[in-house]
Amino acid sequence: MAAEEEEEELTVDDLEDDSENLETDGESEDGDSSEPSWGPTIVVNNVTYAVSLFWQPLQDTNDPYPEVKETVENVMEGADLFCLRSGTSPQYGIGNSAEGHKSGMPSAAAAVAEKFQDKSSSVAVFEVDEGWWFIAVRNDLILSEEDILYLNEEDAKKAFFAMMAVPDWGRKIAPASWEIEGTEEVDLWDILKSPGSSKLMRINKTSSKTKMIVLGAGLLVLFVGWKLISGLFDTPKKPVIRPLAPLPVIEEEEPLPEQPKVVHPWEKLIVTEDFLNRCQAAVMQMKTIIVPGWKMGDVSCSPTGLSTTWTMEWGNLGWLKRAFQEYNIHGLDFLIDDSGKNAIVSLALGDIAVHSETPKMRVYEMREELTNIFQSINQSIALKEERTVHKMENSPDGLKTVETVIKTYPKLKFSFSSELPMEDWLVLFKKFPALEIVNLKFNPNSNTWTYEGQIYEPLL
Repeated sequence: MAAEEEEEELTVDDLEDDSENLETDGESEDGDSSEPSWGPTIVVNNVTYAVSLFWQPLQDTNDPYPEVKETVENVMEGADLFCLRSGTSPQYGIGNSAEGHKSGMPSAAAAVAEKFQDKSSSVAVFEVDEGWWFIAVRNDLILSEEDILYLNEEDAKKAFFAMMAVPDWGRKIAPASWEIEGTEEVDLWDILKSPGSSKLMRINKTSSKTKMIVLGAGLLVLFVGWKLISGLFDTPKKPVIRPLAPLPVIEEEEPLPEQPKVVHPWEKLIVTEDFLNRCQAAVMQMKTIIVPGWKMGDVSCSPTGLSTTWTMEWGNLGWLKRAFQEYNIHGLDFLIDDSGKNAIVSLALGDIAVHSETPKMRVYEMREELTNIFQSINQSIALKEERTVHKMENSPDGLKTVETVIKTYPKLKFSFSSELPMEDWLVLFKKFPALEIVNLKFNPNSNTWTYEGQIYEPLL
């Protein structure tokens, strides 16, 4: 009889039933399932901290309001609070008073990340009176949606185990009752002895720049009013009539033709540290996505964004689409091929900072230096000299003649693969002026990064 039974097939409906069962596990005894699965605050040492904030990198530390408001409008509509976090990589966290956050509350994630700066990558779950608070900090960046207070212990465990799949954590903290090898239990009360300076503020708070504009407008109104009132009491002066002298004839000179400004390639280099941090954070987000039956391939990062391919080993396309919707990662997009078994996935990295840096080393000097360094650590590297040709139209006498100016920029291209942390290579990259990383590749099977970059030579 067992031979006659048909093999059970797993469908999207089954996955939906499973998710419904998980949701009902968190219901109260009277069947009320309206309670959220996360909380907004925790109390440590009689101080109420804001948790479950949405974190993003901050580009302009002088005027953060445009970036904060753009995130609220595009991602977290209705949010009205934010806090700033300084550090190697500045960030801002978004909160919402409708969910329980309040202005003036210190951020627990910012305070803990400051204490964890001795090890740039840490993942932790702290058992508190309100539930289980989960936080992940990677390369001094609080991951965007990894500051969450879970009210259900199983949800906290799932989040922790998903992040444990990411290698090279400098610190792993979990409750001792979980009995997870390689973790330690740390008392949050000992860490948060002071709340820190990162506190929630109103997003619609008037900035100092706006105040200066309003103050200037007020002074202008007072000055104009004073001039009008003083004019009422002034005795009008009789006009002095003088004969008009003929104006001298001024011959107009022909304007000199504007010479085009030459922008050298090294005057708009992407900031290596910013690019590495954004790519690594994006890869960590992709690795947290778990899709039954689907496997992620190699990941590639360029200044335009992250790209990778997901391949179906079993299951169906609906599972992949539903997983991407559930994770709701901002900037993620995907395209399915004709077979329905491969998906090209892309993730935006945001606006990467650029800077200008003057080349100082010749190609042969760079080649010798890099070869010596990599031979000393028994690491292979591929080097190749190339030249970038830049054409520019120039008109020395206006519109009569047009000549083409060709500039050639020698550069040394390099490529190597390594399992070492990115921070170790960043020290090396900073030794070479006018260096930029143009592509990063990550192999999820071997946890290996491949760096492709170029270094410009100064013009003679």
